[in-house]
Amino acid sequence: MSGYTSPERPDQRLSDAEREEAVGGLAQAHAEGRLSTEEYGERSAAARRAVTRADLVPLFADLPESPAAEQAVPLAATPGPVPPPPEPASGFGAAYRAAEPVDGGSRALGGRVGATIMALVPLLAVALFFITGFMGSFAWSWLWFLLVPIAGVVIYGPGADGRRSRR
Repeated sequence: MSGYTSPERPDQRLSDAEREEAVGGLAQAHAEGRLSTEEYGERSAAARRAVTRADLVPLFADLPESPAAEQAVPLAATPGPVPPPPEPASGFGAAYRAAEPVDGGSRALGGRVGATIMALVPLLAVALFFITGFMGSFAWSWLWFLLVPIAGVVIYGPGADGRRSRR
């Protein structure tokens, strides 16, 4: 992390992009197993609070320089906005991105229509609950709420990914 352990101008104020770049460097060290989750949380919070480049020095002092940092341009010579660091290939974010459809559509059976139906099912269950409750008895009208998980399984169930790929 060459730009952080010995900054060229330690009294120079940091931009938001430089703070996020520092957090990205800490995330990389965390992904490599050099920082525990607690240390990463503390150091990333301190990096976001940093005002000058000198404030970042203690956060990176005990971390070895990575090969990517040796090839990177120093912070002072960076022209314009700094691109965000690459996201780790594992963790919650990667699982979420893997679940997202590539074409920007819905994973639901029937696409957007299925997603709309799923959004309306709870409203239908509430309406049926009150209608059957007032007309008969509330003792069994709660069963209409089972429509919500049943519709969820049918629309977004285990075969939803396979249904999308067969299109």
